[in-house]
Amino acid sequence: MDELRELYELQNTKTFLEDENRRLKNQIERVTDELEGINIAVSSAEAYLASYENKRKKCSRNIEKLNFQKDVLTGKISDLRLKIKATREDEESTANLTEMLQDELHRIQGEKTLVIKRLSDMKTRLQEISTDRDVKLPHLKWYDGILKQTHNVFMETKDRMEVSLILKNK
Repeated sequence: MDELRELYELQNTKTFLEDENRRLKNQIERVTDELEGINIAVSSAEAYLASYENKRKKCSRNIEKLNFQKDVLTGKISDLRLKIKATREDEESTANLTEMLQDELHRIQGEKTLVIKRLSDMKTRLQEISTDRDVKLPHLKWYDGILKQTHNVFMETKDRMEVSLILKNK
């Protein structure tokens, strides 16, 4: 009976071990399935991390590009501010020059008016002189002729008187 009992115990042990074996196989299958799920999750996480890292690198490059563009634009803004300042100074200078030139123009226009008036007065005087000359010239020529004759007569008289004085003194 001992053998039977041992056989019975062995059979119980066998049944127990078979049950334990099925349970462990099921557990291994579950763990394997979980590991496959974890592997899928890990590879998905790794793909997400790689994608995230690529996006981060791309964003870093974009930030560097934007900083460079910001520096370029800041330089352009500085240049434009300098040009605006120079333009304002030029506008101020132009306004002052325009004002000075307008004052000079008004002064020149005043002088032009004065010169035109003087020229007009001179023209009038020249016309008066020309008219006087035209009127008086014939009389002056006649007076000139008379003066020449008178001069000749006086010179003849003077010469005669000199001759007469010389003769008287001799």
